[in-house]
Amino acid sequence: MLNWIKQRLTVCYQKLSKRISYKLMLIIIIPNIIFLLIINQLMNQHLQQKSLETDNILYVLNHAVSREMSGLFNNIGSLTNEIMVNPNVQRVLTGKYPTLMTGYPYNIWVKEELNHDIYVNQRTMEEILSHYRILWDVFSIAVISKEKEIYLSRSTTYNYEITTSDLKHSLIIKEIEESQNSGFAWSVNDVLTKNRDMITLVRKIYGINQPQEVIGYIVVNLSLEAVRDSFKTYNYYDSMIFGLVNEAGNRWMIYDGKEIIGGNGPLFNDVQVGFDSIDWKGRPWHINLSQTEEGNYVVSGVDEDFIVQQFSEFRQKLYLGYAFFLFLAFFISIKGTRSITERLRMLEKAIRNLGLKEWKTRIPLKGNDEIQMIGSTFNDMASHIEELIEDVKQEQRQKRVFELRVLDYQMNPHFLYNTLDSINWLALENNQREISQMVNGLAKLFRIILSKGKEVITLQEEFEMVRNYLDIQKIRFEERFEYTITLDPEITEYPIGKLLLQPLVENTIIHGMRGLRTKGSISISGIKENELVVLKIADNGVGMSTEDVEGQLKLLNKDIWQDDVVSTMGYGMKNVDSRLKLMYGENYYMTISSSKDIPSGTTIGIHITEKAMQERLLPVYS
Repeated sequence: MLNWIKQRLTVCYQKLSKRISYKLMLIIIIPNIIFLLIINQLMNQHLQQKSLETDNILYVLNHAVSREMSGLFNNIGSLTNEIMVNPNVQRVLTGKYPTLMTGYPYNIWVKEELNHDIYVNQRTMEEILSHYRILWDVFSIAVISKEKEIYLSRSTTYNYEITTSDLKHSLIIKEIEESQNSGFAWSVNDVLTKNRDMITLVRKIYGINQPQEVIGYIVVNLSLEAVRDSFKTYNYYDSMIFGLVNEAGNRWMIYDGKEIIGGNGPLFNDVQVGFDSIDWKGRPWHINLSQTEEGNYVVSGVDEDFIVQQFSEFRQKLYLGYAFFLFLAFFISIKGTRSITERLRMLEKAIRNLGLKEWKTRIPLKGNDEIQMIGSTFNDMASHIEELIEDVKQEQRQKRVFELRVLDYQMNPHFLYNTLDSINWLALENNQREISQMVNGLAKLFRIILSKGKEVITLQEEFEMVRNYLDIQKIRFEERFEYTITLDPEITEYPIGKLLLQPLVENTIIHGMRGLRTKGSISISGIKENELVVLKIADNGVGMSTEDVEGQLKLLNKDIWQDDVVSTMGYGMKNVDSRLKLMYGENYYMTISSSKDIPSGTTIGIHITEKAMQERLLPVYS
């Protein structure tokens, strides 16, 4: 199955990769998908970190609430301690009246005295409790004796009373009576709170002289406003609960962000100290549970739905931001891809047109990037190709000129040989040996010129042809000049174009020897100089002026083949130069040195690299 999926994906990629635009799209999409996966992984890590951060905040808030609750109970503990050790409170609760005379019969006078003492005790307890109420800023303070006698602080603001019936139905009074410890019992919804916004705390009072004997109970009512304000201060997420559960777990109060709700019975089951989850009011809560020094449990929790919502909003915002970024990147990428592909299509079209031999094709690309550099290079290449094509056409035209001129001088070899042979026999019959020598020399010359159709011959053959030509011309000009020919044996087999030296030697005889009053001298040599093969034709003729030399050199460097110009400046030298350039290109050059001053003369040098001659750079001539 995996192999099949891999094959299908490979086929799809091969189809898409046929177009560069698809490749560019894949280059954009694939990294974004990878980036999305990375973001998702980082987001999960961030959410885990946020969860740990939530736990840390819950822990810190729970610790702060626990400290607040401990402070509350410590304050009430200090208040009740002062009341419990008060001598008058101890005296009243132990029933020791200073006006009662022991040993006297219990009569009417005694009864009246007791009533008076009870009244005094009530006023005394009221004064003491009212004093502590104001001093400690609590709602009310009450002391209840073992006989259920009730002593209550005065209150000018609130109408609050405790009756015997209240004591009978009070759960916290019952709890404190049955309890074995000396701590507080508390409630926010007991009958003693009278449905007021209060928390009621009850504690046993022990006798000073008999510490193990309970002599009464102290009841303190404290407004929940301060507790609620503390809870509000710690409501970090605005969707939190704070609560207090007694040590037995059967009485609790919870602040839900609006009000404090109290209840009896277990708030939760199987919950351990630390982080846990509970259901309250039909909603899940993530809580931190800790125990105070007094034994109460402090609950701090945050709505799990709120956490999920926060995480969902965070994830949604991140995805929306990434979607916007991806859309923006995709849009910019499409624009960029389209711009690149359009320019590449222009480049492709230009290359196709150039392949169809439209040599003037150019690409009008703008910019300063790699594509523009390719386009500029293409334009340079196309211009160069166009120039080369023009050069080839020019060379073809020159070649046709050469061929036409050669055709002008073509003869049937058999007719030529037969005619020369007839002339030779006729000269011998008439005892004309000079004519016979000229005819024989001419026949040898033509054999070398024809060379069985070869265009390239060896230097040995070329020098031999020049020798035959000079012999004929020497007879013609009646020994008016002499010549020397030298050829380095190392270069005798090097290739050279046929009839390259003869036109130069002919120019030497025609233009150099005529008008010369002394006997002429012609020197033809072929030597090696370093890595060059140098062929020289030198004479002691009349020479040329500096202007003529410069004009001739200028003619050699131009592609000029008009008959009037060439005939004026010398067809022979231009012919030789052009043929050598065709054969050896930049591996050849010609030099001309001449002077009309005595000793006058002209020297023409042909310089060809030895390597070019050895490799026969233009084998078409072979």
